[in-house]
Amino acid sequence: MTERAAAESVVEIAHNTCGIHAQVQAAAELSLNARGDGIVQQDVRDALWRDRTLVKAWTVRGTLHLHPAAELPLWYAARSAMDTGDGEGLPPWRDPAGALHPGLSRDEVDAVSAAVREALDGRCLLREELVKEVAGRTRPAARERLRSGFAFFLSDVCQGPPQGNKVTFARPDQWVGGWHELDPEEALREVCRRYLHTYGPARPNEFREWFGSATFKTADARTLFESLGGLEEVEVDGHHAHVVAGDTHFPEPVASVRLLPEYDAYIMGFRERDHLVPDETRAQVAAHGRGKYEGPAGVRFLLIDGIATGLWERKKKAKQVELRVTPARSLDKGERTALAGEAERIGAFLGLEAVLTVE
Repeated sequence: MTERAAAESVVEIAHNTCGIHAQVQAAAELSLNARGDGIVQQDVRDALWRDRTLVKAWTVRGTLHLHPAAELPLWYAARSAMDTGDGEGLPPWRDPAGALHPGLSRDEVDAVSAAVREALDGRCLLREELVKEVAGRTRPAARERLRSGFAFFLSDVCQGPPQGNKVTFARPDQWVGGWHELDPEEALREVCRRYLHTYGPARPNEFREWFGSATFKTADARTLFESLGGLEEVEVDGHHAHVVAGDTHFPEPVASVRLLPEYDAYIMGFRERDHLVPDETRAQVAAHGRGKYEGPAGVRFLLIDGIATGLWERKKKAKQVELRVTPARSLDKGERTALAGEAERIGAFLGLEAVLTVE
C-alpha cells in the first residue's frame, strides 16, 4: 500500500493481492485504484471485458474476486482441493425468502453441473436465461434449488460481460484463453504460499478463514502448512506464525494516506485486525450501519500510514463524486494535504470532479 504500481499493471495488482474482492464492482475498481498510479475506471473494464486479462469469478471464500485470467485455473483447482466433504450431495437449505428446499443427491448435483456447462457452451447467458436453460434439463427438486440460488455450482462458471446492470455467466474453460487443468492439491499449496507471501506472518487457521470452506478444518490447514516446506517460523506479539522462507525482512513504514473502499484486500487479508483498526476507529465501525453487521470488512477506511484512522463515504452526484471523510482523530496539515490529493485521484479515476468534506 505504500508504493503504487504503474498504470498498465491492473493485472499485476490483482496477482500481488491474491485477488481483489469484487462482490461490489465499484469497490473492486477503487481497490485497484488505491494501488495503481494513473489508472482510470475504463482500464479495469477493458481488462475484464475487452482484453480478458482480468476475470471475475467465485474463488476466495466462495465470493467474487478479480484475478489475472491466466491464474483462474489455479484458484478453481485450489477451491476444489478444499472440498473435503463426503460427496453425498447437498443438505436441505432455507433460502433468504424462508422457503425450505430439499437436499440434493450427488447425482442431482452432477446433473445440474453438466446442464450448466451444456447451456453455456459457446455463449454467455443472463441469470434468468441460464436458469431457464438448465431447469429444462434437470429434475424438479434440482430445478427449484437452482432457481433459489447459484452457490452450489459457482465453480462451473465465471462472469461474462454485463448487459446493462445485469450480470452474465460464461464457462471458464471457454472464456479464459489457454485454460488448463491443475492438480488440486498442488494448486492449494501454491495458493497458500502466495497468501503467506502477501499477508504473512500467518497461522494455519488464519489461512483457513481467509480462503474459506466449511469442510476445511483447522487440522486440515495445519496439515497443509506442514506439507509446504520452505517456511520459516517467526514470533508475532507472543505467538508463533509462519512466513515463506526469506520473507523475514520487511520494508520500513513510510507516510501514506489512502481511502480504501469496502471489502478491501488490506482489511480482508488479515485475520487479526486489532493493530490495523485501533479502538477509536473500531467505535466508529460499531456505530456505522454496515459496520454493525459486517464489522471492519464492510466499511470504507481512511488509512494513514497503514492504520485505519477514520471512515469515509462516497456519493455520485451529476458530474461530481462527493467524498465525506470522518477521521477518528485530528489530522495535521500534511495529512490533510495528502487526503486532498487522494480525493483528487479518486475523482480522476472515475472521470468526475471530487468534492471533499472532512468532518
